[in-house]
Amino acid sequence: MGNSSTHERGERGATLVEAAIILPVLLLIVFTIMELGLAFKDYLTTDFAAKEGARVGALAGNDVDADCSIIQSIVAGYTATDFADLQGITIFEVNESGSAVGGTSNVWTFPNNPSDDPSDCADWNQSAPSAWPPGSRDVAVGTGADLDIIGITIDTQHDWITGIPPWRGQMNIVRTAIQRLEPEAFE
Repeated sequence: MGNSSTHERGERGATLVEAAIILPVLLLIVFTIMELGLAFKDYLTTDFAAKEGARVGALAGNDVDADCSIIQSIVAGYTATDFADLQGITIFEVNESGSAVGGTSNVWTFPNNPSDDPSDCADWNQSAPSAWPPGSRDVAVGTGADLDIIGITIDTQHDWITGIPPWRGQMNIVRTAIQRLEPEAFE
């Protein structure tokens, strides 16, 4: 009988040691899935917002409020918590090879003041005077010039939650979408 209880105690001790070895590995797997899932969500949100901004910009064409429409469409794709991580929006002209045309970037940032409304374009800051004014965008067909191509770049910051290496600090997510402007509709 004494031999049986010693054997049971030994098995319980072995189970405890095995659990102590496996538990950190399981927690690391769970934290990895959580961290990468949240980072992927932010990546998809930023990618969708850039594509939506380019789509709206293509439809807005040379309307003087085109940049405001683009900003509003991008803001609509973000939740309040995601929006706080939005670093900036760049609206620029793209050439036929898909590269940004130098000197045509309109950079917009939001000051994140509690009293400001992200959907109100007046609360956004433009880093410099408009380098590519919406009214100057070419949307006319048959003028000898090609329709302009608009590019939207969104810079978002992702904050790692657990702080466990390698997920410490922040990661920038930058997504760009381009689209040719829609031609003017003639009646």
